[in-house]
Amino acid sequence: DAHPYHYESGNLAMVAGVMTRLLGGECGVLRPMDVANAIVQSPDHHFSHTTLVALENTTNRGGGAVYPIETVAEIGRIVHDQGLRLHCDGARIFNASVATGIPIAQYARHVDTLCFCFSKGLGAPVGSILCGDTVTIDHAHRYRKMLGGGMRQAGVLAAAAHYALDHHIDRLADDHSRARRFREALEGTPGISFPFPSPTNIVYLDVENADDVVTTCREQSVLVSATAPGRIRVVFHLDVDDAGLERAIAAYRQAVSA
Repeated sequence: DAHPYHYESGNLAMVAGVMTRLLGGECGVLRPMDVANAIVQSPDHHFSHTTLVALENTTNRGGGAVYPIETVAEIGRIVHDQGLRLHCDGARIFNASVATGIPIAQYARHVDTLCFCFSKGLGAPVGSILCGDTVTIDHAHRYRKMLGGGMRQAGVLAAAAHYALDHHIDRLADDHSRARRFREALEGTPGISFPFPSPTNIVYLDVENADDVVTTCREQSVLVSATAPGRIRVVFHLDVDDAGLERAIAAYRQAVSA
């Protein structure tokens, strides 16, 4: 269920040239034993060796589920004992930190690289960052250049990212609260069910016809995404206040009743 596997236009194969080995997990959270059993380091040349394990925290397709720090630590131990590397796709890692009270550094200490977004809940207009050791970041700069990802005069964007880090982390709890209130208001509504828990700022809803619900909500100035014919993803962020929450609840009630 990892985001890079589903939503990056096949770049794992086309750009990185790697073979992926997929694992299941409750709400997208991998189990340490499954990771251990999936690692391949055979001397037989028929097999592709494992070199990297990747986690996503919080999980997108898992409804914003948070990796327990104990799970991250155990997977890190397993991976590093085998001489491999561990990456965390932490697009919403600050949501995980705010939800659990665990500092980002505690998650980061168990992985070799970690990326996160300045946009999404933190509210900057654009931007992501990759964190890692000096050698890794030097390699990343080279590949970014190859792929045309460099940007001149990016200071104004960096300033927005700095502002987000200084002012918008603690307020992520407001997004989590509104997500819970949204779900609680709609639980029991005929025509709506919830396939996952909603511990952070993402709420998935199962409905009879997602496209119809999206269209009806849009008419009420409520914008959401259909991720499947019968599934909708709702995300709460910096630009959704309490008035927006109430408008969203009303729009969904109207959409499913129609």
